[in-house]
Amino acid sequence: MTTKTPLSNTPDQQANRSSTTLLWLILIIIVGRGILSALLPVMEFSEARYAEIARQILVTNQWVTLWFNANVPFWGKPPLAFWSIAASYLLLGTSEFSSRLPSLLFSMATGLLIYLWCKKRLSSKTAQLAVMSYATSIIVLQTAGSVITDPLLTLCTTLVMISFWEAVKYRNHAAAYVMWVSLAAGMLTKGLVPIVLCGLACGLWVFVFKYWRDFFTYSHLLTGLILAALITVPWYYLAETNTPGFLQYFFIGEHFERFVQSEWTGDPYGAVKDRPFGTIWLYFLFAALPWSLVVIVGICFSRTRAIWFSSFNENLHLATYLLIWVLTALVFFTPAKNVLVTYVLPSIPAFCILLTLLITRITRTRWQFPLAGASVALFFLGSALLYQIYFDTNRYN
Repeated sequence: MTTKTPLSNTPDQQANRSSTTLLWLILIIIVGRGILSALLPVMEFSEARYAEIARQILVTNQWVTLWFNANVPFWGKPPLAFWSIAASYLLLGTSEFSSRLPSLLFSMATGLLIYLWCKKRLSSKTAQLAVMSYATSIIVLQTAGSVITDPLLTLCTTLVMISFWEAVKYRNHAAAYVMWVSLAAGMLTKGLVPIVLCGLACGLWVFVFKYWRDFFTYSHLLTGLILAALITVPWYYLAETNTPGFLQYFFIGEHFERFVQSEWTGDPYGAVKDRPFGTIWLYFLFAALPWSLVVIVGICFSRTRAIWFSSFNENLHLATYLLIWVLTALVFFTPAKNVLVTYVLPSIPAFCILLTLLITRITRTRWQFPLAGASVALFFLGSALLYQIYFDTNRYN
């Protein structure tokens, strides 16, 4: 006599419960971040500076050159992220919430990209776990509610990397043009950073797996470069015309000197950091919490290592692509002295997808939802406590 599996334990029911839990978790994150964004004043120094730069766009009606104040142009970043904040001001008025809303929307868009791509190329389960890991990483929880440019950069680089894979691996012509438009948007967000990070990652994967013919055939290199130039060059030309010296400062100072010269004094907007060699790796371990701990604990067990190695080999092309994507920013910024924890954010989407790809072979994965929930709860409680301590200490600042 056979016994029927209880309805509550069928795969469909388990999948439905997982989907419901994920939706509630994402909703809690969005609402929680929205509430904190509205209640907390913009913090010194970068948040206040970026919020004010966006406000100056509306005050001066100058959308080409960004202004730190009436007499000092802001040459540290291109304008796309600041345009989004200014647009938020136009729609909702000038407030803490409206200044932080674009970062939340960009983070949500990146999560949606992760979900849709994983569902298309892997499975619904992988898609759910990957987006949950991404949404509950400490760095994502923090930057989704900050006045900062990195969530937009991460959205752009994620779209570039996904589109490149679709174009070259699956010969999708439309994806190639999405890639070039996304790359152009990234250049209007952080200059050459997306070119370096995405170019190195994609180029290394093509080299390793000998996809040269597909790359040159389906990436639409010439027309794509022209398209990206048509999108980006006009603003850079106008910025240099309006305030001569911008191009030299931005491309030489911001892209090179600030990372190799601890004594660099070219930045009038913020303090130069002098970090030890390899600091970016420590930043990544912190930024990817709690999921970086899963990797650290997992590699301590031979059975887990064997399962991960097997999963990696079964998805060799994709897993290698994701691994290169994760490591590119970390290796590139390893020798840099002037680094911030947010520099690892473009690596987080690939890290979460790769981790999920490896652990879905493990039969029991229900522990991920409690871990994600604990991460969110600790983040919001910790944020409230730290901000209260900060405000009590700087009450009259």
